[in-house]
Amino acid sequence: EWISYETWLDIERNAAPSGVNQMFHSDVSFWWYDTNVQMLKTAYGAAGIALACAAVIIFISSRSFVLTIFAAISIMYVLIAATASLVGLGWELGFLESVLFAILIGISCDFVIHFGHAYTMYTGSVSRHHRSHFSLTHMGPSILAGAFTTFAAAAVMLLTEITFFRKFAVMLFMTIVHSTIGCLVVYLVLCDCFGPAEPTKGYDTIRAKLCGKKKD
Repeated sequence: EWISYETWLDIERNAAPSGVNQMFHSDVSFWWYDTNVQMLKTAYGAAGIALACAAVIIFISSRSFVLTIFAAISIMYVLIAATASLVGLGWELGFLESVLFAILIGISCDFVIHFGHAYTMYTGSVSRHHRSHFSLTHMGPSILAGAFTTFAAAAVMLLTEITFFRKFAVMLFMTIVHSTIGCLVVYLVLCDCFGPAEPTKGYDTIRAKLCGKKKD
């Protein structure tokens, strides 16, 4: 709305004669528009910083460039899907939502890190199908158990009177749902179809060149 007014005034300023071409418009509600813009920028900035930090942690734990890319794709899916679900519920960006949006990324990368670590457990060249199967069978039950306990915690928070806890419970529920889908479907499918047989080979090669090979 403010942009529409300002665009119209720009046209009128250019058409007005000198001396009366400096008019401007103002309203108390415009302060809220600026606040919304700043909250949106803060949410995007926090999401970008959290995603970058998550990628660094995932790379340190997996030591694989490819798995880090797969993990970033999975986290982006969780962010987009969870945000779309909340928009579908009628949510709008506010103070609480901008804070919760930054927290969402930290939760969404948890499951992916576990699968990525399990994928790299074998040393040497091992089929990506075998690595993916190993990750699913060894980490899958733990991931599902963690998702169930988080669902239980979210269900308890839904019964509280404080608005922040109720909204956090809804966001937590949506995040865990899509995090489970993201790690079991998106991430593992990418690993099974395109995953490297030697996930740490690139990292080990660069490290050997920089630090020198270990002597036997």
